[in-house]
Amino acid sequence: MRAPSVGIVLIVFFLLQVSVADSITFARIGPDFPLLIAVYFAIFRGALAGSLFGFAVGLLQDFFNPSGLGLNALAKSIVGHLAGRMGAQTDRDNPLFLMAVFGAASLAHDFIYLLFFTQFNLGKFIIEWLAVGVPSAIYTAVAGGVVHALVAVLLSEAVRHLGKTRSF
Repeated sequence: MRAPSVGIVLIVFFLLQVSVADSITFARIGPDFPLLIAVYFAIFRGALAGSLFGFAVGLLQDFFNPSGLGLNALAKSIVGHLAGRMGAQTDRDNPLFLMAVFGAASLAHDFIYLLFFTQFNLGKFIIEWLAVGVPSAIYTAVAGGVVHALVAVLLSEAVRHLGKTRSF
């Protein structure tokens, strides 16, 4: 994927986060679309690219929530690195595998984020992680599977249309 394509996809996922995710969030439990794009990118590009892209996505997300500035960047860069290492050794096109990776990545992200956000207060951390992090990870995994299926259908349609010739 070239830089303009990555930029467009990144903008689309951030638009999904600010427009769609807020409307489908229930009691602070919702999908994390920027995490999905960071993990997806890491799986197909590797650990180093996943770390750098995760950091960039997280920092961009942190600009919208300055109270925890740097936490998303830290969490997404670590998760991007881990997802990149995992993606190199597995079947990246299997939708169930992708959903499992999205869920695990969301759990890891929220673990890192909440640990620092609660300032290592283990009581608050455990309550937040179990009440919000775990259900959000399941939600993010399902949303990632749906987005992956939609992208696969749209790409197959685009490829199908590329092969057709116009008759005048």
